[in-house]
Amino acid sequence: MDNNIECKINNSCVGEYLLKKETEFLKYEITYPKILIYPKYIYHNDYNKEIIQSINTIIYNDIIKFKDNLEKESLNYKKIYEKGDVKFKYEGYSNFDVTYDKNNFISIPVEFYEFTGGAHGMTYLESYNYDLNTGKQVLLNDLFKKGVDYKKIINAYIQSYIEKNKELFFEGNEGFKGIKDNQEFYMTDDNLVVYFEIYEIAPYYVSIPKFNIPLKEIEQYLNLKYICIQ
Repeated sequence: MDNNIECKINNSCVGEYLLKKETEFLKYEITYPKILIYPKYIYHNDYNKEIIQSINTIIYNDIIKFKDNLEKESLNYKKIYEKGDVKFKYEGYSNFDVTYDKNNFISIPVEFYEFTGGAHGMTYLESYNYDLNTGKQVLLNDLFKKGVDYKKIINAYIQSYIEKNKELFFEGNEGFKGIKDNQEFYMTDDNLVVYFEIYEIAPYYVSIPKFNIPLKEIEQYLNLKYICIQ
């Protein structure tokens, strides 16, 4: 077994921050993460402060973009609203979880929800997977050894699940055709979680389709630089 890399908990923590506002036509409660490094670990050169800040900036910019879009759309609605019309608030919410925080690799899925009128709101997921040493975004192929056909492995897991639960997924041209080069995912201690947006391969009522692939079942193919299997 090629599992000779020591498992190491990252010398970091993640703070929770909140942007909140409510007006006649707008309401949002946007919770977002910020990676924090204890000063002693920066002093001992465990981490580069600028690299950590660059990751936080990427996350924060996405949060502000989400907030600004809500504010802009609610203002436009306010301008066209007429007395007697059905009044509603543009709403936006977010929450996050730190699902993996080991071997200088951090995985933070952030779930966004917005309601802008219509029959229902929309939920989408944005995962921030980063190497804390380099600031590099960790892509799905980075989790596997060089030369491994990771798409074939993951596609087989997903297809197997879909075959057993056909009633939950689209078929034919609208159905699952294989993962993308920039496929969305996040990590947990036990699973690689590959997911798709609402309506991408399944109806709205399924919400965000997620596929848990146990790390122990694919350990022989994994790049253990990032992944800790115990």
